[in-house]
Amino acid sequence: MAVRPTETMRWRFGARVWQYRVPYLLLLPSVLYLAGFTLYPILNVFYLSVTDLHLVKSLVPHFVGLRNYVELLRDDADFRGIFVNTLVWTFGSTALQFLLGLGTSLILNAKLPGRAFWRGIMLVPWVTPIIVVGIIWRWIYDGNYGLLNYYLQQSGLIDRYVVWLADGRTVWPALLLASTWKGYPYMCLMLLAGLQTIPNEIYEAADVDGASGVRRFWYVTLPLLKPVAGIVTLVALVLTWNNFQMIWVLTEGGPAYATSVLATYVFTKGFVFFQLGSGSAVAGISTLVVLLLCLVYGWALRIEERNP
Repeated sequence: MAVRPTETMRWRFGARVWQYRVPYLLLLPSVLYLAGFTLYPILNVFYLSVTDLHLVKSLVPHFVGLRNYVELLRDDADFRGIFVNTLVWTFGSTALQFLLGLGTSLILNAKLPGRAFWRGIMLVPWVTPIIVVGIIWRWIYDGNYGLLNYYLQQSGLIDRYVVWLADGRTVWPALLLASTWKGYPYMCLMLLAGLQTIPNEIYEAADVDGASGVRRFWYVTLPLLKPVAGIVTLVALVLTWNNFQMIWVLTEGGPAYATSVLATYVFTKGFVFFQLGSGSAVAGISTLVVLLLCLVYGWALRIEERNP
């Protein structure tokens, strides 16, 4: 009797699994962890986003379809402003981190006295817990006894103390500065690693061709640094998009919703007003936007690799 193709495929699959049983068993804890603490919460968020769960009104969720999404996009004026804030926060902070990280990596890649020491000092903001960083910057920005006001007044740049985190003209520059200080060491470290992979022979050839200074940086360093820069920028975009702690410690999304982003709005909806259905819809939209951003960014990187 001939063996059916499906039975043959099952037998081969089972034999292959048995052959690599040890690697699969070693991977099993990580897979279970990801399934339990990553995949399940994401699926549960999307489930709650199509319900009307409100902990004050009822503990039993009822299916309402896409009503929460429609109300957010059509009727919630705060949501539209918060979405714009998220774009400003994410792209502004990432751009500043990249520029500062790139400049610092170029300096630390040069033959600098005490280079190892300065590389270690550069990592201090990155390894410091983000809550601690937020508290430090909140003290610096304090409108009554903050260090920033003190030194600016001593230098004659201001004649009175400024409430940096409560003034609409200064709150976003203050937030972006704090975020940049916290995040630029990651950019610097990754870009520095990329710079060290560039062979010296290429720079020597560029010197022979007469390229030096800005030309060498523009036509040699940047093109060879693109793969590393592309990946670290994408990681920084995702991390900054979901950065809840920094804004919450500094402003709690205020005044009003002036500095709220999607991450803080999820918390406000779900754990301040107990609207878990609506808050989950905000989280669902945020997740979908990040996924779309990653897909578009990856597509752009592939196009760049094909047409350098």
